[in-house]
Amino acid sequence: MWRNNWLSFYDMDKTLDEVERLFNAVNRPLGLRSVPRGTFPPINVYNQGDKSVLVAEVPGIDPGKLGLTVLDDTVTLTGTRESEEDAKAQVFRRERPVGEFSRTVTLPDAVNPNTVKAEYQDGVLRVTMEKAEAVKARQIPIQS
Repeated sequence: MWRNNWLSFYDMDKTLDEVERLFNAVNRPLGLRSVPRGTFPPINVYNQGDKSVLVAEVPGIDPGKLGLTVLDDTVTLTGTRESEEDAKAQVFRRERPVGEFSRTVTLPDAVNPNTVKAEYQDGVLRVTMEKAEAVKARQIPIQS
């Protein structure tokens, strides 16, 4: 019985892999398993015309304790999440991560680091970055 249940999950895992592979083949990631559970901070990255946008949930973190680095097509978000309890407190359960964190994301296109704008509101960090001139589509006039 145990073996049959395990094989059912194995089949489901293979099916999810195949579905994800098919969506990636048409350049539309499904994102069923984008990061391991518990990865902090959770982020979304998307294109918006000539801009790339990164949105990160960083509730309870002082924006002054966040660091943002942009280089070519890579964005790194670092920071520190302070513990809320007294250092001498006996902790019974801890589900909220504390301490330093770092997330590095590769963007689909290079961005111009001089155009990066970061806004923090209600625990959400929104980073807007214009794509580098080299990767922007250009309209070419046709002469006749």
